[in-house]
Amino acid sequence: MNVLTDALLRLSLLPVRGLGRLPLAWSRALCRPLAVLMSLLMRRRRAVVDRNLALCFPECEPHQRRAIRRAHFRHLADSLAETAVVWCRPGRLDARFGELVGVEHLRAAQTDGQGVLMLTGHATCMELGARLVGETVTASAIYRPLRHAVLERFQNEGRARYAAGMIARDDVRSMVRHLRAGGVLWYAPDQDFGPSRSAFAPFFGLPAATPTGLLDLVRLGRARVVPMYPVKQADGRVVVHFEPAWEHYPSADPEADLGRFNAFLERYVRAEPAQYWWLHRRFKTAPAGAPDRYGSNP
Repeated sequence: MNVLTDALLRLSLLPVRGLGRLPLAWSRALCRPLAVLMSLLMRRRRAVVDRNLALCFPECEPHQRRAIRRAHFRHLADSLAETAVVWCRPGRLDARFGELVGVEHLRAAQTDGQGVLMLTGHATCMELGARLVGETVTASAIYRPLRHAVLERFQNEGRARYAAGMIARDDVRSMVRHLRAGGVLWYAPDQDFGPSRSAFAPFFGLPAATPTGLLDLVRLGRARVVPMYPVKQADGRVVVHFEPAWEHYPSADPEADLGRFNAFLERYVRAEPAQYWWLHRRFKTAPAGAPDRYGSNP
């Protein structure tokens, strides 16, 4: 059965490989109709998106939040095409795909030989942004291993086109070793990993469980932190914004440090709300005594 499953998975990946060899605009056009289908079929995730938007944008009218949700699913459909292209297209991407802005901040952070943690969040165009960065910056990435070996190999082979290495998210020792050796590491810790691995810090005015492992990694890796975030423009190009390295980070105030990350992220999300990965239950861990923010949603 495993052999048959593997064969079927490899066969199912052939159209993805073909999609990845098309011009990006064509691939997006082919995937864009999936936006409505995903919204209809992913009812529980759609409910999570709606709840996240209600929590983060209470000042918006319901029809405004629905418009953001529709745009979000269009970006999700685009991300399927973008992932196929960046994982399967050989050669370098040219300026039609996007550009890096402020990469000199990363270079400046590297001058003393310290490792650099490129700190970001889950944007829908993250894969395309990652390849644009990886073709200019030698960096490794933290990732979540997939359960099936065929998909895991496909993912890692695709990312090998632009990542110097892939480090599983639970392999802290390898992360620390990489940073201490002066390496650059891509990290997006904007997820709720539960109360035992988090501390509360404000995000959109709400106490959000934010991974304390971020601070441990910076401290143990003796690294500098350079925030960066990818944004897709109206013309489809992705611009990856790098900001100056954070000084005195981490400090003696963990809540303030985690809040600094959330504030950086919130600034970009507010600018382009439909491009954030709202499928995550970002607020699933509530403070003691507070009600469940998602009710019966899984």
